[in-house]
Amino acid sequence: MRSMSTPRPRQLALASAALVLGLVWGSHARSADQPGTQAEPADGLVHCLLPGQVRRLGLSTTVMPRRATRLSPTQCQAAGGEYSEPQPQAQAQAATGGTGSGTNVAAVPDRAATLTALLPAATQGVPMAQTSMAELLDQRGDRAEAQSWYEKAAAQGSARALIGLAGFLEKSAMLAAAQGLSSLDAYRRIGDLVQKATGGLVAGLSIQRAERLRVDVVSPLGAVPLPRMAGAPITLESAPGPLEVVVRVASANGVKSVRVNGQPQATDAQGLLSIPLTVGDTPSTVLVQAEDEVGAQAQAELRLVQRSAPLAASAAPAVASPASAALATAPVEAPPLAPLLGGKRHALVIANQQYKHWTKLDTPRADAHAVATVLKQRFGFEVTLLQDVTRQQLLSGLSKLRQQVGPQDQVVVYYAGHGQMDTVTARGYWIPVDGDEKDIAQWVSVIDVTDQLSAMSARHVLVIADSCYSGTLTRSLVPAVDQALTLEQRLGPLRQLSQQRARVAMTSGGMEPVVDGGSINHSLFARSLLDVLGQVRSPMAAQELHGAVAARFAHLARRLKIPQQPQYAPIGFAGHEAGDFVFAPI
Repeated sequence: MRSMSTPRPRQLALASAALVLGLVWGSHARSADQPGTQAEPADGLVHCLLPGQVRRLGLSTTVMPRRATRLSPTQCQAAGGEYSEPQPQAQAQAATGGTGSGTNVAAVPDRAATLTALLPAATQGVPMAQTSMAELLDQRGDRAEAQSWYEKAAAQGSARALIGLAGFLEKSAMLAAAQGLSSLDAYRRIGDLVQKATGGLVAGLSIQRAERLRVDVVSPLGAVPLPRMAGAPITLESAPGPLEVVVRVASANGVKSVRVNGQPQATDAQGLLSIPLTVGDTPSTVLVQAEDEVGAQAQAELRLVQRSAPLAASAAPAVASPASAALATAPVEAPPLAPLLGGKRHALVIANQQYKHWTKLDTPRADAHAVATVLKQRFGFEVTLLQDVTRQQLLSGLSKLRQQVGPQDQVVVYYAGHGQMDTVTARGYWIPVDGDEKDIAQWVSVIDVTDQLSAMSARHVLVIADSCYSGTLTRSLVPAVDQALTLEQRLGPLRQLSQQRARVAMTSGGMEPVVDGGSINHSLFARSLLDVLGQVRSPMAAQELHGAVAARFAHLARRLKIPQQPQYAPIGFAGHEAGDFVFAPI
């Protein structure tokens, strides 16, 4: 058995929390010091977009909206802002799609020109044009105008505009909360907007502002098949003698109390609690109850049963390879939702490990191979595996994937490798295997990835990034399945989620560096993901899957005292429409 690899950062700077919500100017914005910046206007001032402030709210990492103002180019650059003032010639060429000559700007679509081109159709009441206007203005920081266009398109029932407006209002609510102001009215309207975007939520789906109180059993591995009905008994079969069970109690509102068989217990900083138990000759029951600071309650009932025969290999809780653990599980229950998903399942799995200019990593290849195997064998995905790719190869892989998928298809994009954040622009990047340490032009902006996802016709797209692609957890934009439902009762809610367009991301961390290694042959995040995927027995939403991954990760990371926290959110400005990615095993 190989010794545990020494964890090292995959993220040499903070991840960009702006990326998921898209709180950036966009892939075509120019930095003030880049070539091709336009001539200054007569008054010497430019429209400057300042970076958003980074804050942490509960379990979420947040980048507040960027602020537009008028400054001199020097002041804008010193403040870390961006500006673009197109010349008339470049503006006209951008509007007509010309390539220009003698300037770099005309070759880059300018947002001002795009807004000008969209204005006639938007004024005539075309919902798609109005929504595009709102998104461009939202990204640029013109909040009042953005809200006006969101409202106009939303009034015509555009699902994309309804979700865009809900996200816009949520950002406003975050600002209000940061200033100590009430945001209850905003969140009530957000719920109304999401319901309207879905055509009305079915029973069993609800809008949640944050992660609800939950009690997860994270050890022994494989003890709880997923999805689990909240409060339903959990049977633990074990040989006679001592058995340690580890549970995680977590709530965005803070945990007030935890009791085991009525006795108060204290969890650690990650919400973990180790419970030493003894399996005897007769079955016994242990009840774990929790309450959070707003009075919500949750519990896990553990039933200890003595195992009279050796544990079958298919149910073994620990094996040498996490990939084998994910595959060597009990038979999958018949997934009644699978036919409803329709279409094909595509996965693009990318692993960058043998870097030329950055620190070489230990685990991305093993992570990618294991994830590819699980997606193919357990979930029926057609997998394309790319290893040690350049910028051109990575973007080409995304472009080919975009051309292959159809309107009913599901897409997973998995990335393992170095990630970096530009601390000036709060913009995140994936680092190609030959990327220079200081030349951002050689990196892959996550905005470029988002643009590809937005253009895909696939119904569901999920990015799983063991690197930076994380941000504010806008849970209220993804309806959540009631955890108290039985497997049969879950069919209706999952059907509705599967029918809505979804663009979501699950990531290994927020603003903190994420580690490479930390587990046998795998990163902690990849190991957690593989462990949880191996427990999936019937269809479940990716938001539910994330909760189980976060709980498992907290357990594995405890011994290393790693503050990293996996995150989940819709991807802003990528066409998300209140659905969620639904995993259905084959």
